[in-house]
Amino acid sequence: MKKIIFTLIAIGMVSMSTMSMAAMSLNKVRQETRFLTDKMAYELDLSTDQYNDTYEINYDFIYNVRYIMDDVIFGYDWALDRYYEYLDIRNDDLRWVLEDWQYEQFLIQNTSTVQLSLKEIHGDSVYI
Repeated sequence: MKKIIFTLIAIGMVSMSTMSMAAMSLNKVRQETRFLTDKMAYELDLSTDQYNDTYEINYDFIYNVRYIMDDVIFGYDWALDRYYEYLDIRNDDLRWVLEDWQYEQFLIQNTSTVQLSLKEIHGDSVYI
């Protein structure tokens, strides 16, 4: 009986820790995508079609990097490579959606990267 109770408690603890360590939910991905796209629409004066295309591009980017962000924070080379690969794809896609002046403004405002505040580590913000 004690073994069964101990096993059930262990399974419960493992499932709770796994759920807390999981990447952001799809709802959170949509919220972050909406925020980023709204910010870009305001700064770059996007048309409706550009807004919709930019939303899809940003969604794909955030969806793809959501599982590797913790590994990026820890500085794993493979995670950084994947992050920058996804970032390059995103920026290439945006190049086709935005007008020349909008894309130049985008690069100026973002200094060719997405400034994501990942976490506070030892009191310092980490940006990628």
